[in-house]
Amino acid sequence: MPIKFNEVRQGEAIIFNNEIWIVFEKHLQTRGNLRSYYQVLLKNLERGNVFNQRFSPDDNVDKAVLMRTEYEFLYQDGNMLVLMDPQTYDQINVVIDLVVEDQRKFLLPNIRVNVLSHNEKSLQVEMPQFVEVTIVDTPDGARGDTATNVFKQATIETGAEVKVPGHIKKGEKVRLRCEDGNFMGRIND
Repeated sequence: MPIKFNEVRQGEAIIFNNEIWIVFEKHLQTRGNLRSYYQVLLKNLERGNVFNQRFSPDDNVDKAVLMRTEYEFLYQDGNMLVLMDPQTYDQINVVIDLVVEDQRKFLLPNIRVNVLSHNEKSLQVEMPQFVEVTIVDTPDGARGDTATNVFKQATIETGAEVKVPGHIKKGEKVRLRCEDGNFMGRIND
């Protein structure tokens, strides 16, 4: 059902050029006597690219209805991820490309993820905001490196390399932000 573009809010999904786009930013521009328009930053859900576009407030667009379903990651089978619905125990396979490339290193067994879908087609796998991982290897902190925030390389249980503060030791659990891999804190059991 087409709606006027001025009814679309930031963060909503629209169908533009037969593809599904998320409205990231939406700014109303008015130039003197000229007609106003919206300068919009769109993100394609399938390809992940960002696109700048102008819309008139009277332009008609189709609103896309996205379903967000929670799944539990079980394991990776080649380039496919096997996910399970925690309520029904139904399993689905999705292509690993639906996960943002920088966030794939945080895929741990039994982690909860959200799958965005439109018309029964999976479009994107959203990772949780934070993950709790165990440090499996890291060098000891250098003695006397306490004057500033000193970070060192550490290997987590998935085999990925992350930066952690100098006081973190092998075997400790830490909380990392999935978006950028930043250290958020130590977890005390």
